[in-house]
Amino acid sequence: MATLEKKPVQVYLGPKHLSILDRVVEKLGISKAEALRQGLESLEREVVPIEENPAWQLVGLAGEDADLPEDWSVNHDRYLVEATRNE
Repeated sequence: MATLEKKPVQVYLGPKHLSILDRVVEKLGISKAEALRQGLESLEREVVPIEENPAWQLVGLAGEDADLPEDWSVNHDRYLVEATRNE
């Protein structure tokens, strides 16, 4: 499994946003950093069209007329790697 590289980011929050952050982390039982990461991902889903997401490039990779195995929905990652390995 790949290790994600994390870099520190300094953010200044006022009392209102600190209070919001405190409530969120208490409610979810997560760290402040994780709450901010999840918030960024949520904001991205709202403002960035799905077609601009790099994962969108996988759509249709198997082809329209592909004869897919019955377990495709469960093992799609394995099948996509095998299909693109020789490209």
